[in-house]
Amino acid sequence: MEAEMYVQKSISSHEFNPYEIGFAFKYNILKRLYVKCDYERSIALFKIDGAKDYYTNDMYGAKIGYTFLTIPDLSVGAVCGIGDNLRKKNNWDYSYYDTGLYAYIGHSNIRPCLGITLRKYDSHNSCFHDYTRVLFSLGFNVKI
Repeated sequence: MEAEMYVQKSISSHEFNPYEIGFAFKYNILKRLYVKCDYERSIALFKIDGAKDYYTNDMYGAKIGYTFLTIPDLSVGAVCGIGDNLRKKNNWDYSYYDTGLYAYIGHSNIRPCLGITLRKYDSHNSCFHDYTRVLFSLGFNVKI
């Protein structure tokens, strides 16, 4: 079992720009196949018709991944998943669907990780559109 902490941000600044801090637990089903359960605190920055605003959400997700490259001091894998705020009292109700690539550097018990993710935000409010963004993440992984 492993634990992760990460921050991720979109480079897009048009209309919607998400920032997220996340925590995840990762469990290897097989040597290269794993599942993750994660929690993200999301801050969504909006600029619609010149007006700036932000909304915060607590998001819960599940992912499945596969490590396809393992060499000394580097492992690279692909992951896909879904997430939702469970319709709790949040500023913006939405689900997300994502897929991405992640790299874990080193082989110690604590190691840095980098990622790039394509995420589709599926809005459940009539006030907000659906959005698709590329997110970059930076964090660390701890073997438990």
